[in-house]
Formats: sequence, structure tokens, C-alpha cells
Amino acid sequence: MGTNKYNIDKKGNWIPNEPLKPVPLFTTSKPFEILKWIFGWPGYLFPWLSIYLAMAVITYLFFYPSLNETVNYNISWTSQIFFKNLIIILIVFGGFHTYLHTFEAQGDDYRYNIKKLQTNNNFWLFKNQTIENIFWTCVSGCLVWTLYEILFIWMYSNNMLSTISFQSNPVYYCLLFFLIPIWQVSYFYFSHRLTHWKPLYKWVHYLHHKNVNTGPWSGLSMHPVEHIIYFGTCLIHLVIPSDPLHVVWHLMFNGLAPAAGHSGYNEISNKKDGDNSLPHASYFHYLHHKYFECNYGELLFPFDKWFGTFHDGTKESGEKIFGTRKLKE
Repeated sequence: MGTNKYNIDKKGNWIPNEPLKPVPLFTTSKPFEILKWIFGWPGYLFPWLSIYLAMAVITYLFFYPSLNETVNYNISWTSQIFFKNLIIILIVFGGFHTYLHTFEAQGDDYRYNIKKLQTNNNFWLFKNQTIENIFWTCVSGCLVWTLYEILFIWMYSNNMLSTISFQSNPVYYCLLFFLIPIWQVSYFYFSHRLTHWKPLYKWVHYLHHKNVNTGPWSGLSMHPVEHIIYFGTCLIHLVIPSDPLHVVWHLMFNGLAPAAGHSGYNEISNKKDGDNSLPHASYFHYLHHKYFECNYGELLFPFDKWFGTFHDGTKESGEKIFGTRKLKE
């Protein structure tokens, strides 16, 4: 696969080798290709879903208060959950940003837009794109994520929710970990379309879309109202039997996936051997930040294809969506 120096247009935009298409689950009836997508690399399970799931399990087992401690609200266990989430955010979002944008460890290889993230610009809070994004991610995003998590843990502790255990139903218990992301992308499509409703966009969603050229910290940089909507995906656990670990995993996946998804790079590459690269951001979602009115969901589920908002990265696809009016570059 080529790198940026071989796949950029005259305006510095990265061009993929082939048009985007939905995942094999919806494009083929061949079982082997579907299984290869589920278990292959890159695929549904590997690498990112498995990485985030492992992180959720480790933090829940070793860095989490017991349910006996969470029956009543107190500053001890609630702050423990907040700082757990904040530290994870700083490690994951900060790690991606430091490697790709501070150290520029792979230069412009696989970069979607070779323009640097903005500094010394009054358009941004603190005159800096990254600092503004860090502010909204840590102050609002981490807080809303934590408040949802605290609420559910407290409800589980007080037997207010329908629960399931591995011992009682191991198949359903394990399967739920891998069904949650499918629910998440479904919820995301419709909630995202909602935030593009003019009043909500004007007062809320505009903040996220200040990031036309994205970096890792752009992913969770949102207005507090949008954070409430975005993390509201976990409310599904009010109606389905689940375990506290499922909620911790659900919120962690929801909270961390935007870091890679908005990194601005298609792959983390090994310069000595381009084949040993780590699939990374979502070019599909980058096109949404570039053009605003397309690709509201994720490739995992073809809602955009069904509703006529699917942009595959080609000029023809853009003209089909936007008509003859000039496309943004």
C-alpha cells in the first residue's frame, strides 16, 4: 500500500488506492470472507476492538471499587472512577497525538491532510486547536463518561437493573461484548443525524466540526450537550440484562475509539516495511469532517448506503450526494 507521498492530490489531500465500501458482512454471501473479516487483521475483532476490550477487563478487575463499596455515593469511589477514566484518556489520546503529531514519527505517511493542526489562531479557545480539544475532552467528555458510569454502577449495586452473569449464561454474557459495538454504531448514526438538525448543529455540534482537519484529541472534543447524547448509547443497559463489566466496556469503547478514528492518519506504518502497518483512523469519517453532509455513521453498518449519504472518497460519489454545487477541498 502506498504512502502519502504517492497518494496526494494537488491540495495535499490523501487519496486511497480504491473507493471505500461497506464491510464484507453486507457485500458478500461467502461465509469464508465474512469469517475472515470477523477474525482477520484488520477486521472486526482485531486489532482495536480486542485492545479496548482487554483494557476494560484489566481496569475493571484491578482498578475498580467493589460493588459493596458503591452502594452509596461518596467521593472516594466516584473520584476513583473519574481519575481512572482521565488517566486512560491521557494515555490513549495523548499517546496517539504525541507519536503522530508532536514527534511526527512517520512524517506525512498515510496522513489525510498534510496541513498541520492549527496554532496561534483566534478561531480556537486558547488560540490552539489541540489545547481546545484537550479542554473539551477532559473537562466535559471525561466528566459525562464518568457520570454515566457512576450512575450505572450505583444502580447495579442496589439491584435496580436486570443482570446477567457468566455462570448463569456464558454464551449470552460473552456474545454481548461483541454485539455492543454494533448497537453503538447504529445508535451513533441516528444520534449523529440528530445533531446535524439545524438548531442542534448551530448551538452544539458546531463545536466538534470546528475540526475539519482532525487530530486524536478532535475525537471527543464536543459540546457538553453532545457528550450527553453521545455517551447516552449506554442507556440500552436499562432494558437489556447485562453486567457492570459490559457497561464499563461499552463506555470505554465509546470513549476511546474516537482517538484513533480522528487521528488524521490512515495507518501507523513501519517505514522499513509498509506491510507491517497498524490500521488506524477512519477515512470514511474523515470525509464527514471534510464535507459535513455525508458519512454520518460508520462502515460497520451501512446506514449511509441505505439513506443515500454514503461517500466513498471518489469525485463521482461526491457529485451524487451534493449535486453540481462545488465540493469543499
